[in-house]
Amino acid sequence: DCCSFNFQLWNNDMTLAHNAIAGRDQRVADLAFRLWEEEGRPHGRAEDHWLRAAVLVDHTASAAKPAVSAKKPAPKKTAKK
Repeated sequence: DCCSFNFQLWNNDMTLAHNAIAGRDQRVADLAFRLWEEEGRPHGRAEDHWLRAAVLVDHTASAAKPAVSAKKPAPKKTAKK
């Protein structure tokens, strides 16, 4: 049916999205904590550490993605007989 909605697929997609976000946030939190410790545990810098960690995590994630070539491969030449 063209108008039916598959809630199970939607729920699976939302779960995957939530897990991806939760995973990213956990990596940011872990890194922010390490940055805080490396700086001697200064008071009042939580937001700075979180934002720096988020940039580093996002940069690392984007650098890890394989580059997609914009060029299409040249068509194969066939030998004429």
